[in-house]
Amino acid sequence: MSRKLIPASPMSGAALDEKAHSIIGRLQPKLLQQPSAFDIEAFFEFDLEDLTGVKPDYRELSPGIHGFTDSERLECVISKDLADDPSQIFFCRSTMAHECSHAIQHVNQFRQKRAVLRSIHDSDHVSLRLYRKDEDEIPLYRNPEWQAWRMAGAILMPAPAVFKAIEKGYSIPQMASIFQVNRPFLLTRLRALKVIK
Repeated sequence: MSRKLIPASPMSGAALDEKAHSIIGRLQPKLLQQPSAFDIEAFFEFDLEDLTGVKPDYRELSPGIHGFTDSERLECVISKDLADDPSQIFFCRSTMAHECSHAIQHVNQFRQKRAVLRSIHDSDHVSLRLYRKDEDEIPLYRNPEWQAWRMAGAILMPAPAVFKAIEKGYSIPQMASIFQVNRPFLLTRLRALKVIK
């Protein structure tokens, strides 16, 4: 069974990078000066709710579910098992950044869409149209999953810090260690920044 998605408002990769850059500049500006790890856990626990109105939480989740963001309940949840597993710290950081990105980018947007539909249909039983993820019905720039992963990469690996790391001659493993991300996530970010093909 394929997963279904609600299309998001169009956003370019550059616009998502800029939004992440703005957040980092306000909360952890030193990261823009030198390559280092964004404190995503502190952001999740102490800044997310103030910024978005979305409450962060850690819970026991079903196997295979690492986190979710609920626009109706205004909550962003990370798997307690994942957060408590020191061997999964890099994966946990990327998951946390991804869910925070949904809270930043999509929660208010989806709530507004539902409110408009309710006012048009005068019904409490309104749902947003869902599209199949695997059929490429949603253009990439409107895909909320792509947007959340792109913003997560920009939060954990902001362009200025990535380019400084490259200037300093850091290798891929060194950069992954400095930014505290898994190598595939780093490579995806480097491709997004057109550093590698």
